[in-house]
Amino acid sequence: MAAQSKKDFEAIQTYNKLRKKPLTDTPHHPSELREAQFYFDKVKEYRKRSEVGFEPSKLFMVWRVATLIGRPMWEKEAIIKLGLADHKVKYAIVKNTASNNKFLWSIKHLIRVKPITFPDGFPTEEDAYSTFLKQTGELIVTPRLKINPEDLGRDPDVERKKLDPRSIREDLRLKWNQGYPNMY
Repeated sequence: MAAQSKKDFEAIQTYNKLRKKPLTDTPHHPSELREAQFYFDKVKEYRKRSEVGFEPSKLFMVWRVATLIGRPMWEKEAIIKLGLADHKVKYAIVKNTASNNKFLWSIKHLIRVKPITFPDGFPTEEDAYSTFLKQTGELIVTPRLKINPEDLGRDPDVERKKLDPRSIREDLRLKWNQGYPNMY
């Protein structure tokens, strides 16, 4: 490990020498140096965030981006376990734990993962019915979305008026046998 970090350190030093005073006989093109500088700046930014006390997300939003056709059965089972096998399901919410991260790593080529952030703070139990999850991974708490939990229950009068599949079949069979009504 120490040998690898020493090589990295030497590579960075070489890069810095080339960046400060590019030599005419070096094989490095200025566009390559700009691209390398971009990545070095990104690494510095990530390291600063981790030193400052970067807090990882507690939840991940996971969605499938690849088809399951021709995939091994363990990958299909993993996607089914996440609940993303059906095309109607857009995304799944997964906890950020070591076991879940290992599980997601095994199917990383089939999914996209986005950390869920809480710009309005972590929602409480009262806020549970007034939250909205954006595609960017932000969980927004909005009071105007508030729904009364009792309103989510089923109304027995409406349930009684619904038709069962047998009566629907009988009604459609009668209409089929009668044909189109005479309009003229």
